[in-house]
Amino acid sequence: MKIVYYVFGAFMGFGCGSILNLVFYWLAQSGVRFAEYLIKNFGWFGRFVLEMIDFLPFFGAALGIILVKIMFGNELDRRQG
Repeated sequence: MKIVYYVFGAFMGFGCGSILNLVFYWLAQSGVRFAEYLIKNFGWFGRFVLEMIDFLPFFGAALGIILVKIMFGNELDRRQG
């Protein structure tokens, strides 16, 4: 049962991260020069932020697993042993 909780948390986090990533993609497709602004004004840090935006679904999955551990840790440990 513990695995089901963690998989569900990862799935929900991945989904939320994908939606946020999609919003940034739609901004780029609509003509907003967000990427150029970040690179022009912040240099290497702007590129870093852009890479983190592309990595949002995986961050979401990891944070979903961590959130399940924090929220249901006691309950999951109690059921196991």
